[in-house]
Amino acid sequence: MAGLEIALGATGQEASQIRTHGEAYGAALGAMQARGDGVSSWGDDGLFAVFTSAYAECRAVSMAALSGLSGEMSATGETMQAVVKNTADTEAANAEAFQNLNRAWA
Repeated sequence: MAGLEIALGATGQEASQIRTHGEAYGAALGAMQARGDGVSSWGDDGLFAVFTSAYAECRAVSMAALSGLSGEMSATGETMQAVVKNTADTEAANAEAFQNLNRAWA
């Protein structure tokens, strides 16, 4: 057969693994976010306010970016699973239509 072929079993397994990685990544980020901004451990008496606020802002931005990455990983796994389902459904519909082709001409 020429053209595009999808190994449905392998794609389904990879989809599941990618989705699992995304969920695990999100759980790890949840633990990091639960620790807070991290600047309270510095024991700052106000002298480093400019640095601590910049640090807290950078940390917040990076946590938002990493959370987005986790979501994209999970969404990629779900989309790959949808490709597997759609491809299997299309193959089944094509096989049924091909079997009914002779009846349409009779």
